[in-house]
Amino acid sequence: MRFQLTKKEQTIKTRWKYRIARWRVHLARIRAGEHTRLLVIAAVIGILGGLGAVLFRTLIGLVQQAFYQQPFSLEAARALPWYFKILFPAIGGFVVGPLVYFFAREAKGHGVPEVMEAVALRGGVIRPRVAIVKSLASAVCIGSGGSVGREGPIVQI
Repeated sequence: MRFQLTKKEQTIKTRWKYRIARWRVHLARIRAGEHTRLLVIAAVIGILGGLGAVLFRTLIGLVQQAFYQQPFSLEAARALPWYFKILFPAIGGFVVGPLVYFFAREAKGHGVPEVMEAVALRGGVIRPRVAIVKSLASAVCIGSGGSVGREGPIVQI
């Protein structure tokens, strides 16, 4: 079974729907039990989540490179004058505040409680925009020297 898309239909959303439909066809052809299908789906979700975490860590490194000229290095931060140690996290905060306020207000917070709330109250639905803004804002905050952790945004990914 082949799926054909016209050029007009080939938006990003349509391409993803096409890919998901194609994988559903492949999974339906497999004459395996429900446990095998769940295992395959869990493996795919795990791989995608792991790739998201790696991309998030890379984004943090890029922000650190922009601020400190060295990614993932405490030595670069130690060598800075004291006023930069105050200025860089403050600049990061000034970037993060408007980013969250204007693009996804529900991205504020720690991450894990928001995911639990989405699962309990909204059927596990988190808008993609919120996850993207949360990841970007957290990467800027962490990369500029803010005192936050990576775990909350990785949970949302």
